[in-house]
Amino acid sequence: MNSDIRNIIKVASVYTGTILGAGFASGQEIKQFFVVYGYKSIYGILLSGALFSLFGMVVLNKIYSKKIKSYEQYVVPLTGKFLERVLEMIICLFMLSSFCVMVAGNGAMFREEFGMAEGIGIFLMAGLCLLIFLYDIKGVIAVNEVLTPVMLIGITLLGSYIIIFRDHSVVNITPFVYNIMNNWISSSLIYVSYNTLTLIVILTALEPLLTKRRIALLGGLLGGCVLGVIAFILWAVLMIFYSDIILYEIPFLQIVMKKGRVMEIAYVFILFCAMFTTAVSNGYGFLNRMVRWTGINKKVCAVMFCLSSIPLAYLGFSNLVRGLYSFFGYLGIFMVVITLLDGMKEFFV
Repeated sequence: MNSDIRNIIKVASVYTGTILGAGFASGQEIKQFFVVYGYKSIYGILLSGALFSLFGMVVLNKIYSKKIKSYEQYVVPLTGKFLERVLEMIICLFMLSSFCVMVAGNGAMFREEFGMAEGIGIFLMAGLCLLIFLYDIKGVIAVNEVLTPVMLIGITLLGSYIIIFRDHSVVNITPFVYNIMNNWISSSLIYVSYNTLTLIVILTALEPLLTKRRIALLGGLLGGCVLGVIAFILWAVLMIFYSDIILYEIPFLQIVMKKGRVMEIAYVFILFCAMFTTAVSNGYGFLNRMVRWTGINKKVCAVMFCLSSIPLAYLGFSNLVRGLYSFFGYLGIFMVVITLLDGMKEFFV
């Protein structure tokens, strides 16, 4: 395979894998941020896909143009030193929270799918992430490069099958549910802003792969388009079966369980991969800062970090998605806006 194409795929895989976590692949995020607004939320799906693509392109293009190798090199000229420190604290807290959400999601899956104690799933996810952290950024890239295509193909095939071969007696009775975000436009903006909040931290680590401008642009574009397509497929499935899944923490799993054991097992594996890639990416970003702040050996920090995430994961998957993601979404809007405005200038340089 051509080295440029391979690097484009690597960049797009890390981008997509960072976002395509438990909340996304389980359907929990799509349900809470889009489906509750009915059929009009399709415009929100399209808007979020476009914003994901634009954000990825402008950030990666600037990293390439300025040869940026760290989060600080990217953000300090953009916001100033003081505001950069405030934003870094917010982003680090989000990375920690997101890691805990993924760990909690695995616990919820073990409970709902296998009828096992959620602690088993929580400890398993934390332990596997610890192993990857010991291999540094090479481990993060390898995990995303291998597992992201599996997730994308799997969700696309499963979702398409469910839509095409659905029981035609199924009727969507999706209600409009008022919440603090009020409408699909603001909900879409919140959704994109919290998902992209930590991306600069992860994407700057990919600078060695950005040997040409087209790798940066096509990597960001491909990653955003893939996220938009997957979001649409999940949205369509959840719209059809909304009344059946409204009370479940992992709604897509409840739909797949009715389609046969083979599809159910396939989806469980896909969901696990989605949790794993996002946990690894966000956990790696937080771990690097933890090492820099404390000066403690990275392996020791990795152990401390993974252990400390376990009690937080017991707060519950859907509770974490509902509370933390909306909160960080509002905080992230400022970062997304200034990043896009600043990054667009690089296209004219």
